[in-house]
This record gives sequence, structure tokens and C-alpha cells, in this order.
Amino acid sequence: ETHAFILRALMELDPKDSRRHGIVQWLMLDKKLNHWKSTRATAESIYALVHYLKQEGQLGIEEKARVMIGSSPSKGFSKEFVFKPDEYAGHNNQVVVEGKNIKLDMAKVTVKKEGNGVMFASATWHYSTEKLPEKADGDFFHVTRKFYKRIQKNKQWTLQPLAEGAVINIGDQLEVQLSLRTKHNAEYVHLRSPRGAGFEPVSHTSGYKWDLGIGYYEEIRDSGANYFFERLPTGEYSFKYRLRATTAGQFRTAPAMVQSMYAPEFTAYSSGKVLEVK
Repeated sequence: ETHAFILRALMELDPKDSRRHGIVQWLMLDKKLNHWKSTRATAESIYALVHYLKQEGQLGIEEKARVMIGSSPSKGFSKEFVFKPDEYAGHNNQVVVEGKNIKLDMAKVTVKKEGNGVMFASATWHYSTEKLPEKADGDFFHVTRKFYKRIQKNKQWTLQPLAEGAVINIGDQLEVQLSLRTKHNAEYVHLRSPRGAGFEPVSHTSGYKWDLGIGYYEEIRDSGANYFFERLPTGEYSFKYRLRATTAGQFRTAPAMVQSMYAPEFTAYSSGKVLEVK
């Protein structure tokens, strides 16, 4: 409601202030990652956005967007979407590429909008691969995961970073540290950290916790640890849990993944890890 009021006041005082576009983007992201808190806040936001569109000359006009899949039109697929103010655009606004036509360069998706204004677009790949990601990736969300070996020296426990090829013996304890960063306030977020098959959690108790100014529910399962956030404010947060090596062998640990539960296009993942227990 406050941002909507600021946007409306800014459009009256200085309609060409460059900050107006950022406020509009914030309002739209707040609707996608959160929810407008009341009927009054919803009405104020819609009124301010309509006022913005009217001032920008974007109210009731035809909008066009061209989507190109691939590095060039000759090698990929291209389609133009037209949105008219007095016609329903339909539900089949999509570009489908059949499996036999998919190529490596199609990982590049370009969306070009004609004219001014804000347009949201998302592209999602569903795929299966045996290769673990080598580095973390994300946009509004970002998550990293690090492994440490717990070593006791002089009756004190210390953490040793687990380097590539480090020896892990049966009975050794590991500490897993997760770092979660979000650029925008979000609600109902799920963070999952899978666990290698040769390891067991030191703690088996699930429960609600309060730390770092946020509340969350930590769930310990056979396959990994889950963290559920009803509210996740902008900032960076750290979580940790401990494992014990129980079985010899080489075990693949899938990447940790964070995702908005009601806006799944907002997601991020960490790097994967291969751990060997002797």
C-alpha cells in the first residue's frame, strides 16, 4: 500500500522520474512472491498501476512480444505473441519444440518486447542428466552448500574444509553449511538439501525453529533435509546440519535447491558433490 501511494505521488510530482519503473517492478514482484495483504492494498496497487499505465500511454494498447529459442532464427524457433486489450489472448500461448528438434544452443531463450513498459517472461527446462552442476546458479534466490569434516584436537572440535579427493572414513562426522540469499521479500519458500546414500543425520528431530530473525520448519527425511519458510525477508541466511558416514563407497550428492512454492519460476540451486567413504 505504501509503495502504491509513493508511485501515485511520484507520477503526480515528477512523471518522468526514472525510479517509477523500479516501483512498478517491485509491486508486481511483491504480488508474485508474496501477496497484497488486504483488499485496500490491492485496490491501491491496481489504482496506482492503472495511473502509471495512463501516464505512460500504455493503457488499452496492443502489446507484442517475440520469443526466440536458440542462438539464431535459422537454427531455432521463433514466435510472436500479440496481446490485444479487447480480446482474450487464449491459454495456448506457448512455443513447443519436439524432442528430435532440440539442440544444445536452445538453452538460450530471448524475449523481445516492442515498445515501453514492463513484461514478465519465464522459461523452464525439465530434463534429466547424470552430470552434477559444477557451480551454483540463481537470480532472485541464490544458494551455496559447503562440506566440512569435524576433527577433534586437544578435546576441541574443529572444522576442516572438505577438498576434492579428501578421505572420509566410516564413523567420520561432516558438517554441511547452507548459505541462502534472497533479493526480494518472499513467502512460502522451500529449501531442500539432499543427502548422499552413505550418510545418516546426527539429529533425527524435525521441528519449528527461530534463528537469524526468521522462523522456519526443519524437516529431517531419509533423503535429505527440508526447510520451509512461511516468510523470507530480503537478506542472507545460514543453516547447518551434521552427518555421519556409515557406509563405504562413492556417493553422489545432488545440489541443494531453493524454490518459491507458488511461483516456481523463481528458483536456484547449488553445485553438486561426489563424496567417497573408505
